[in-house]
Amino acid sequence: MMRLTPLAILSVAASCAQGKGGVPDDQLGGLVVEPRPVDLRVDVDKAAMDPQALQHALTLPFAATLAKLGPLTVVVETRTVVTEGDKPVSDLTDQAKLEIGELAGGAFHGVYTNSADYGRETLFAGGTLYLRPRYQVWNARAPETKDEPQALRDAYVAAVAATWDLLAPAVELSDRGALEVAGRAGRRIEVKQAPSPKANPPEPLDHRKWREGRTIEGVTGEVVLDADTGLPLAVKLAGTVGFARDARRFQMKLALDAKVTKVGAVAIAAPASEEVIATPERMKEVDERDMLLKGIAPPIKKRPDDLPDPATAAATEKKPEKPEKKKVGEKKPEQKSEAKSEAKTEPKSEKKAGCTSATLGREVEEGYCIQSGSNAKHYRCTEGKWVTVEACP
Repeated sequence: MMRLTPLAILSVAASCAQGKGGVPDDQLGGLVVEPRPVDLRVDVDKAAMDPQALQHALTLPFAATLAKLGPLTVVVETRTVVTEGDKPVSDLTDQAKLEIGELAGGAFHGVYTNSADYGRETLFAGGTLYLRPRYQVWNARAPETKDEPQALRDAYVAAVAATWDLLAPAVELSDRGALEVAGRAGRRIEVKQAPSPKANPPEPLDHRKWREGRTIEGVTGEVVLDADTGLPLAVKLAGTVGFARDARRFQMKLALDAKVTKVGAVAIAAPASEEVIATPERMKEVDERDMLLKGIAPPIKKRPDDLPDPATAAATEKKPEKPEKKKVGEKKPEQKSEAKSEAKTEPKSEKKAGCTSATLGREVEEGYCIQSGSNAKHYRCTEGKWVTVEACP
């Protein structure tokens, strides 16, 4: 049997990474190569004139903002309108509000809503995560990893860096002097369309390749950086991005308005017990086992709202019994008169069809529509079973 030396193994791995269509390890977002330490320093004077320096300030980890500014409240509003020629494709507005409690315990409360009537709410207090889709009850559980609360928290302000990233190649800056935000001294920076936009940076990941050919027009806005720390206190951005997908041309109009509305801790308390249901916890090995044995063995993991798996339900469904064959010469059993049978039979009340909801923790009536607390999908109670639907009216 041929054996490979460690040097040979490393050579093969390197050639695979550099082959056609491969992505270098250092461009895989920390999946293979440990990311370099982030420089948390911001040069405010440089950021007021250099888009690259301003990008550094806008894309720093949110934890850095909290470490330097302390607890705060921030509101982020966006609008995204996509058209294909003169035909509207989508128009979505959304709002995220994030309140930070005392930093020692990591407490926070985040709420996200949008014009499509979807939303989510996250609260972290006392080491417990409380999550719920819009209009539903809270699901309480322990974090799956030590970094999960921070990741959920930071997602509420992620639109700031994402919007800047799309418009950055066509940005030009002008220093507009001092401006106070939420009681803190700031430096106001005007953002406008550059006469000669820079080339779009290469995108190593396939699902982002469309960005390489995008056009950027009509960029406007302003950014206010904290005068002491250089961290963002307010960000307004707008612009139009043209792009192609599947040989079709689209235009995406972006608008973002984010602002620190308060500097200081907010009291974060756990929801009332009657508004909370416990989320059953399971090992991740269950998900892996169900995925590997899909179609071979019944899954251990139940569907949302404790629905049985369709394949298992079909296999365990009781089949109707076949009528017994009557033997030759066998006498028919004596049939009682219908009137006597009626008299001896007590009327039975028909049970109305309904469904049991783990999200609400109770029985609901036929036709009831709900957004599941476990996966945020919508289901309607139909003939005693949960059926997936696009959305609840």
